[in-house]
Order: sequence, then C-alpha cells, then structure tokens
Amino acid sequence: MEYVVTSTALCGKQPGAKITEKELLDAGANIQKYLESGKLKKADVVSKVQQAVQAVKQEPQVQKEEPKAFVFKSDNNEQGDK
Repeated sequence: MEYVVTSTALCGKQPGAKITEKELLDAGANIQKYLESGKLKKADVVSKVQQAVQAVKQEPQVQKEEPKAFVFKSDNNEQGDK
C-alpha cells in the first residue's frame, strides 16, 4: 500500500511524496498514528481528491449575463433603456 506524506518530512520524504508501507515499517513508524494525526494519507484517497479537483477545473464555467440597467427619464417618469 502507498501513502502520501502530507505535513512535515517523514522517513526522509518531503510533503507530497509517496512512501510505501514497507518503507514505513522498516523505519519503525506507527502508520496508524501518522494517519490519525494527518501526517500521512492513503495514496488512493489523495489521488481521488486530485481527480475531483481536476474535474472541477476542467468544467466549463458559464458566463452569466449582467442584467440590463434601467434608466428613469426625468421628464415624464417613464422607464427607458440605457
């Protein structure tokens, strides 16, 4: 299983780097403790979040039309176009 380092350097890996379960166990790391503290996340969870972010970025943004402004004519109090 792969994990992603999410905060401070861990077992020689910088934040954002992937690390395997074997590397963590060889270093004597308590994987559960690091998961609970947020220093590690399962790689598949991180990749799903990244996929969702990419999908949102790729969605076309709908340009909303600005409503037309109305101008009141002062001479007869009728509504007219700008």
